Amino acid sequence: MTDVNLLAQLREQFSSAHWPRMENISRDQDQCVIDVYIAHDMHWLEGHFPQQPVVAGVVQTHWAGELAKALFNIGDEFIRIDNLKFQQVILPGQHLQLTLSFSSTTVKFRYSQNDTLFSEGKLVFQGQAPVTQ
Repeated sequence: MTDVNLLAQLREQFSSAHWPRMENISRDQDQCVIDVYIAHDMHWLEGHFPQQPVVAGVVQTHWAGELAKALFNIGDEFIRIDNLKFQQVILPGQHLQLTLSFSSTTVKFRYSQNDTLFSEGKLVFQGQAPVTQ
């Protein structure tokens, strides 16, 4: 699948106010980089926090996990998060890169913008999904 087709598929699958807007994607076998935009009217910004909305850490990890399941052959059984670090808050109106790196039953995620790291961690899954014919 080409990057253009993959981007269209992800936009269709994750097209609601619960997801960042996906602007571009590049992928090889074990890594995917998605350019995302955090819209001001995103559902997860409501009430978190009234004076300065931010994307909560649990939302960032949820996005990374669900996108990883859509992009890589990993099982649905999520078991833990390792090495989780939040360094900068993610605000509405920001353009970021979400990098997902797959290895066996883990996916490392990283939200960044140029040299600025916002958050990173490693999602561990139970095992690979069975291959369907």
